[in-house]
Amino acid sequence: MKMPVAVVVNSETPNGYGVIVNLGRMGIPVYSVDSNPKTITFVSRYAKKVLSPDINDSEDAYLQFLINLGKRLDPKPVLFITGDLMVLALLKHKKTLEQYFHMPMPSLAIAETLIDKVQFYSMLDKYHINHANTFIPRNSSEIEQISHDLEYPYIIKPVQSGAFVNLFHNKCLKASSAEELVGFYNLASQTEDTLIVQQELQGTERYLVYMYFDQNSNPLAVCCYKKLRIFPIDYGNACACITMWDKEIVDIGLNLLKKIGYHGLAEAEIQRDQRDGQLKLVEINARSTTEARLTAKCGMNMEYIAYKDVLGLPMHPIGPIKSDVLWIEILRDIQSVFSREGYLAGKKITLAQWIKSLKREREYAFWAIDDPLPFLVLLFRFIRTYGLKKENLYFFHKIFRFLR
Repeated sequence: MKMPVAVVVNSETPNGYGVIVNLGRMGIPVYSVDSNPKTITFVSRYAKKVLSPDINDSEDAYLQFLINLGKRLDPKPVLFITGDLMVLALLKHKKTLEQYFHMPMPSLAIAETLIDKVQFYSMLDKYHINHANTFIPRNSSEIEQISHDLEYPYIIKPVQSGAFVNLFHNKCLKASSAEELVGFYNLASQTEDTLIVQQELQGTERYLVYMYFDQNSNPLAVCCYKKLRIFPIDYGNACACITMWDKEIVDIGLNLLKKIGYHGLAEAEIQRDQRDGQLKLVEINARSTTEARLTAKCGMNMEYIAYKDVLGLPMHPIGPIKSDVLWIEILRDIQSVFSREGYLAGKKITLAQWIKSLKREREYAFWAIDDPLPFLVLLFRFIRTYGLKKENLYFFHKIFRFLR
């Protein structure tokens, strides 16, 4: 039987690369679709390079490109979309795309509810799901009115994070006083129409739950892991995680997605707030996860499960995941530990603790002995970017002292 192609609409993230490796290692032919000719997935042995138009230049041209690609592929391929903005853009045309692709994806309405933070927190209130105290001010006058009655710190974040992150180089801005909150709000509102003002969750106990739901919203596979380190270290993305299992944590994301009739891959982020000891839902991503390769390492290849499910192929029984398996994005993890604002400098970790955290079964975001080129390209770019800047001498000095 000829296996349908998996078309991965991706970028230079562990997310897109992880999906490609997980499917490619199972013998699935994979097409990596990207508008950037230098994307690292184009040098992967597990994917065929497909250069596309830039969706930011013309959504219609991009859609037509995908339709033409789907028409050429027989049997009907399976489409994986790995970025939030791309998810929203393409789900608007789901009925059209489903003529040419199998799509293990939710409806546009459900994806918008999860991705749009205004809708998301309204849904959490509707279902009485615990989350951080949240406001959505309409203007600076409203933020000034509430600013003096809050228990700080509070954070300001966008409804969707793309442009905000590019401008401020972080996913949110932290305010420790009423004056800072008003100032940050006025600054961010110059580029964002709607902003979320939310009490900062205290503590570092952060969890991720990765799931796949079939068309009837039955969860076919669930994996849970804990964040060890993030970068940037206050509000960044995970750069090291370990697998674990806690039913209370898992049920928070699992039960909500079943209630709303979810179909596809999704990842819930949950954090324990030290203020009250309660677990609180932070967000749910309506797509594959950054740590995609971790689940496959633990015997639960989510993307392969999704691929087989939408094709109606038989599945083998899925056992429990392996615990205490480490996923690491090694270059960002080194930055998180050794940078001037990192875990070592802030005395949040010792060298011995960092080394000990690495001494367990591991899976990497990019490094793969059977597919080394993507990581080697990233390593070259990393050295070129950080090794030639004067301000990064501290970073390399700390690493050199450690290696000695």
